[in-house]
Amino acid sequence: MSDDDWGSTSGGAPDSGRRSRKATRAADELANRLEVLDRVAALADGRIEATTAQRAASALEGARARLGHGSTHTVVALAGATGSGKSSLFNALLGDDLAPVGVRRPTTSHARAAVVGGGAESLLDWLEIPRRHHVEPTQTTDDAADLTGLVLVDLPDHDSTEAAHRAEVDRLVKVVDAFIWVVDPQKYADAALHEGYLRRFAGHSAVTLVVLNQVDLLAPADRSATQEHLGRLLGEDGLIGARVLALSARTGDGVAQLRQELAARVAERRALVARLSADLDWVANGLSIAVGDVVPDRVQGESAKRLADALARAAGVEAVADAVGAAHRRRSAQVAGWPPSRWVGRLRPDPLRRMGLDRGHRSDDPVGPSNDLDTVTVPRTSRAGPTAVADAGVDQALRALVDRTTDGLPELWRHRVSEVALQRRDELPDALDRAVGSTTMPTERPGWWSAASVAQWLFTAAMAVGVAWLALMGVVAWLGLPDLPAPSVGVMPWPTLLALGGAAAGLLLAAVVARLASVGGTRRAARARSSLVDATAVVAEQLVVRPVDAELEALAELGTLARQLAR
Repeated sequence: MSDDDWGSTSGGAPDSGRRSRKATRAADELANRLEVLDRVAALADGRIEATTAQRAASALEGARARLGHGSTHTVVALAGATGSGKSSLFNALLGDDLAPVGVRRPTTSHARAAVVGGGAESLLDWLEIPRRHHVEPTQTTDDAADLTGLVLVDLPDHDSTEAAHRAEVDRLVKVVDAFIWVVDPQKYADAALHEGYLRRFAGHSAVTLVVLNQVDLLAPADRSATQEHLGRLLGEDGLIGARVLALSARTGDGVAQLRQELAARVAERRALVARLSADLDWVANGLSIAVGDVVPDRVQGESAKRLADALARAAGVEAVADAVGAAHRRRSAQVAGWPPSRWVGRLRPDPLRRMGLDRGHRSDDPVGPSNDLDTVTVPRTSRAGPTAVADAGVDQALRALVDRTTDGLPELWRHRVSEVALQRRDELPDALDRAVGSTTMPTERPGWWSAASVAQWLFTAAMAVGVAWLALMGVVAWLGLPDLPAPSVGVMPWPTLLALGGAAAGLLLAAVVARLASVGGTRRAARARSSLVDATAVVAEQLVVRPVDAELEALAELGTLARQLAR
């Protein structure tokens, strides 16, 4: 038996300084654990089973309420079955006939309390015990046992046929500081006591004392065997090391020892801390089961990349990148292509304008990791929506991310992470559209286009002069007028040289421009693809990865707190 348990007075009590230091450490530890439990309660909603979360919240609320009434008084409950003699023991301990005593019928219908030394009114109000007695310390029959500060509560019979009596017992055993379970030789193994109460308070050995009353009815040879058997039953109930005392309230045999046990508890004022600490142990055990052993980790980079790739496909990144390349080639032909054929290109719409992605629709606040998608304002594009296959790919990537991230976690946590990952699923298409629409497309005009355009117009002008000259020469010849002068370069007349040379040079330059525009279009498509993939990755990061990471961090913190609470 440790010094923390009932019975610490036997075998020599530690000095008062040591007791004071231990009490201070225990109180500080309890305060720290309550802070941990407060954080657990804040994180518990939806992350642990409702009954476990409610148990934690109730323990926190009850502990704070009890501590709010101070530790000046120690509340000890006398509980027992009908005929166990607890009311007789109540009177014997206090040295006065405060509780009526019966033999066969229950006489305690409502809880009554006796306060040794007075006070404790607000505490008893909180306990909702209206039947109160004030007992002077001198009334107790053993001067060596100072019970000042004891609040002894005589509970109704736990096996009463009245449901209200059992409810009163159930209510008070949850809030008192310590228990004295009174049993008699005939009913000490009663299942109603062991299964209904003692097993519920497994782990509360430090604040539990079991009194085997009416031992005067047993033969001396049977007393120790009965007491030993009761101790084994308590061990099976989880009350390892619980103190068992044998006494007779009728004859007074052993009552003084019990009074001394109570006096030690009251003097140390640690029953309250021990009871609340045991309650937290109980809560911590449930939390440990709820959170498991696996520590949640952040979303892995590979999972985030797969999701970003799926979103890129859903956003039609390839189609937009192809449109950027096609728009570059088209605009190159419009600026530096052969002028006589430019009208043909105008018959086809500009690929970027058709998607609503031309420079005039570019956002001045592009999507990036540092800003919020919800704050980006950009007109809707005219792109086609995601295909059914691409949409299914997004769902598959989301499921894969959740499965990989939550592998080994409790089922409730897996469900929670899945909810968070899918929480903004319906917003993804619009967010992707804004991400694409806010991406700056590489549509700037190269400087050489202007030079090529000037050259094209010069070649076209030369061709036009040559054609006009030849036409004029034909009209003159048709009218029979004298031939116009036609200087030559070698054997080639200037009009013909200008017409054919201008056309050939223009067509050759247009072919060179088209080739360069094709290479430039491919490069710009690649740049656009990279920018668009980055933009869609930001969508994945902000709408899925960050919320999931935040949830995983909360779950990891909850697991850490559960382990801290478990001491």
